[in-house]
Amino acid sequence: MAGLLFAACIPYPGELPDDGRGRSHNPLIEGVYPGLDPGASENSSVHFKVKAYGSENAFAISQMAEAAYTRIMTDTGLNSFMPRGLYTIVVYGSVDEFRKKTGQPEWSGGVAVGNAIYTYFSPRLEATLSHEVCHLIWFEYMGHLNPDYRWVNEGLAVYEENKALGSKGQSDMFSALRGGLRSAPIPMDQMVRLVPATERAYDVSLWYAQAESMTRFMIERGGRIGYSQFLAALRYDRPLDQAIAEGFPGSWRTAEQLRSDWIRSLQ
Repeated sequence: MAGLLFAACIPYPGELPDDGRGRSHNPLIEGVYPGLDPGASENSSVHFKVKAYGSENAFAISQMAEAAYTRIMTDTGLNSFMPRGLYTIVVYGSVDEFRKKTGQPEWSGGVAVGNAIYTYFSPRLEATLSHEVCHLIWFEYMGHLNPDYRWVNEGLAVYEENKALGSKGQSDMFSALRGGLRSAPIPMDQMVRLVPATERAYDVSLWYAQAESMTRFMIERGGRIGYSQFLAALRYDRPLDQAIAEGFPGSWRTAEQLRSDWIRSLQ
């Protein structure tokens, strides 16, 4: 997997505004990084405002983002969720422009902050958008930043990224790690508490591979309706075991039961 470029996620700094229900939310902001050079085009679709060089490119990217949005909503069962406004996508013309204007490290293929995604043209654009759109939806839907849910957030984003890569005929991101998951899966308490030192290494990280694989298992084995109910329970700060029991009452009552069933599915 060496040489691949990945997405980065930046939580909004400082106190998050209250949404009127006593809960904070990720604000609708943009303009954190410099925009495109003069002459760029803009295209607005149902859920996105895309800024890119060339009107055809802006339109094509907006359609790509809408397709990713539809896949995510179908997989999560969150079709009734309505974003408060258009998400902004800024697509720089080259990796050099992206690095210069955002200051992102060499390994980053894109970054999400507030309600905006900043990325650049590359063969992995669809996968990057799938990952970052997941984060935009997650933070707005959840309305708060609970670190205990990091593995759920990242697992869903990487799951959608992996699906997008597969749609292009590219290989499974974590194919080399599947054996490690079978032989030495990470305990559930470590999945909740562990925070990888850097997203740079997530292609070789068992934590990311397990988060993606468990997400795949919950959605494809537990069902999309159950997964949406699981997310709804997390949204209202249910403990993890209770959220799993509410989302998948006929399958699992605790996170450890979920993990045990998932491990058996790998054999």
